[in-house]
Amino acid sequence: MATENLLDAENRANIEVLESEGEFTLLLNGQKDLELQLDEFRKACSAHEKRRRKRCRRRYYNLGLMAKIVLRTTEDELKRLLKNGTRTFLVDTVTNKPNEVEDLVEMLNHVLEDYQSEDTSMKLVTGLAVEITGDSCRVSRTHNNCSIFLNKGDITNLTIDTCYKYSSFKEIMYVINLKYYLPTLKLCDEIKIGREVRGKVVKKLKNNVAVFIEDPGLINSYEYIELPNQCYSLQIQTMPDIFKDDLALATKVKADYIVMPLIRCMPFLKVLRYNLQEYHKFKLIGTIDLEYVSSKMLDLMGIIKLLDFLWLPNLFNLSTGLHAYICQDVIPIAKCLKKPVIGTVPLECCSDFKVFENHEFLWKIDCIFIEKSQWCNKYPLIVKKLLPIKDFRIGVVDNASTLKDILFSYQSIVNFIIRTISSIECQAIFLYSKCEGATTALARVEIYCPVYVMLPLEQADSDKDEQKLYPIELAKSLNLRRNLRCIVYTKEMNFCEYKPIEYGIEYARRVGCLETGDFVITLEVCKEGGENKVELGVGEDVVIMRAFYLPPPVPGEKYLCN
Repeated sequence: MATENLLDAENRANIEVLESEGEFTLLLNGQKDLELQLDEFRKACSAHEKRRRKRCRRRYYNLGLMAKIVLRTTEDELKRLLKNGTRTFLVDTVTNKPNEVEDLVEMLNHVLEDYQSEDTSMKLVTGLAVEITGDSCRVSRTHNNCSIFLNKGDITNLTIDTCYKYSSFKEIMYVINLKYYLPTLKLCDEIKIGREVRGKVVKKLKNNVAVFIEDPGLINSYEYIELPNQCYSLQIQTMPDIFKDDLALATKVKADYIVMPLIRCMPFLKVLRYNLQEYHKFKLIGTIDLEYVSSKMLDLMGIIKLLDFLWLPNLFNLSTGLHAYICQDVIPIAKCLKKPVIGTVPLECCSDFKVFENHEFLWKIDCIFIEKSQWCNKYPLIVKKLLPIKDFRIGVVDNASTLKDILFSYQSIVNFIIRTISSIECQAIFLYSKCEGATTALARVEIYCPVYVMLPLEQADSDKDEQKLYPIELAKSLNLRRNLRCIVYTKEMNFCEYKPIEYGIEYARRVGCLETGDFVITLEVCKEGGENKVELGVGEDVVIMRAFYLPPPVPGEKYLCN
């Protein structure tokens, strides 16, 4: 009897039943669960303190990754690129035939579907960039894709006959876009083919010109050709015809970006930009011919204004004067105009990254472009999704003027975050905002921890609803910016009905980016009003910021989310 009374008392302490009209709520071990949760939190904080110094030495900041896919790219390599943070892919429409471009895009879409089926906690959003010819002239693919050596005194013919488009020879070579410049060519005009070969026009026919070689050298497939007065001899009426087929192919493969190489002609860039804005939704990535622009003293700011992204493909094999021109003029102008900068890091193997990982150039760009190495037939940078920081407590920004281009509404927020990260080891920042200006503000300053941008997909009546497509378009753009990582999810993925910030924290915890005891910052920003004006504190739109140490997972929910 005493034993039964003891069990009854213990059951009453551990189990409390509240009855009302046939309904009841069962509370199991409430006080014990709370004590157990506190013990787990103390143990996690103690273990976190032991690992803090080791993690502090491995501070990283995030850069975007863009990779070029070619015919030799395999599906396994694409999956490894996706696993290591690559979210933008480039396909070249110049070096590949139209059917080859479609095959590459089809393979990419197939890999994306398989990868998405493996990770159902976040919607995978990737961008597709398509490189077009532009207004430049280029040699087509040579026979068997081999190099051609031209001796001094040789005569070669540059033709517009499409029969030689994918099989050019030493005696006759097809030149892309030559038909638009052929009427303006004259006898004795000097022509430069590639980096070494120079010659003069000695004969001009209806479909080709004969060039007498004066400076010998090698010619590879798709080498650029420089014609006299090339930027000024093109007729405005013929400019839309140059990129018409390329844009049609980009529309067919559902591209997001158009890559314009070797920009030097402002009128052509204006026509292309107008066409993209009026008839297409592509964003423009531009590669400027910096050597030509600097020597001819062209309007660099005017060219960068017409671009959405600036791509600097070569910064490590330049002359001292041109390198100074890029660092002192080009990059500051791009930062002033709020244009993200894409940079190419020349790598042949994984060990080469040690040469560039702390290079000054990597502190100024937003996205790294990588391509398959011909030396080892691999993507050397796929294991380097983040770059190490020398000292994350020093050099937060270059100078105070770098914060002046940020909108005034967000300046205090960004300054607070910078000061916090400088004094406390912050592991992550979570941002939920419906305003693109507030989101990109965090990408324009040095933040040495990942910034997770929450983009929930709302329900829509149709797939063409702008409210549903806007988070996807924003995520594709943010993939090319520094610091920012997009978490796009639907209502079906959020089966625990978390709020956006809570969903981001649980996702980061689940993939191993966060652990109990980490210091995090959460930020909710207002949305954009009419006429591109930002209104603070109107209705439910407010600015809320929280900074706290990550608590243990809530009992019960941690099992549902795994």
